[in-house]
Amino acid sequence: MNVSINQTSSSLSFIERLTQEREEKAEKLASGKRINSAADDAAGLQIANRLTSQINGYQQLSVNSQDQINLNNIQSGQFASITDGLQRAKELSVQSGSPLNDSSAIQGELDQITEQINTIAGEALGDPNFLSGLDASDPSTTQGALDTAFDTLSETASALGAETNALESQVSTYETSRVNVSESRSRIEDTDFAKTTAEQEKLDTLLQATIIAKKDSEARKGLLINQLI
Repeated sequence: MNVSINQTSSSLSFIERLTQEREEKAEKLASGKRINSAADDAAGLQIANRLTSQINGYQQLSVNSQDQINLNNIQSGQFASITDGLQRAKELSVQSGSPLNDSSAIQGELDQITEQINTIAGEALGDPNFLSGLDASDPSTTQGALDTAFDTLSETASALGAETNALESQVSTYETSRVNVSESRSRIEDTDFAKTTAEQEKLDTLLQATIIAKKDSEARKGLLINQLI
């Protein structure tokens, strides 16, 4: 700011302008923003708003992907429960081949496991009849049905895991983009504290000097008027 206090700039209008500029610097320091309105930098504000829209978009995409990951994790937990049930049924089918075991008791537990698995499978796989044909008196058929169920579940779980990995990669990409765009916006609209503080101090000094000069000028005018009177 190249202004001499010995010019007519020591008038009240100049003091008001300095005061306004000082208040603007104080606002930028208080808000942390170089651009607080279009008056500060119309073009910069337009760019910053566009970048803000991009940031919000990346944020929402990240949230959407993370929501799906959470749902996948719930489904993965359901698959784990089904796997536990199938493994127990496998053990029972082997036990049913022994003449020392009670087939009736084994069948009762197999029926219970089948019901539990199908309840979960109805929600996780959309198939309430996922498992059937478990017969304690026919270990071979039972084990065949279990093997088929294991294979189907394994294939579905693998596909789910691949989808989750892809979603996690998307989240990482969205977050990286969001951070990069946020940094670009920051360079445009955020206050340079060192520069703005220095400018404010310069304004303070100039304003104080201008006020003193104006008071001295008014005092001299007063003396001249008294001498004329």
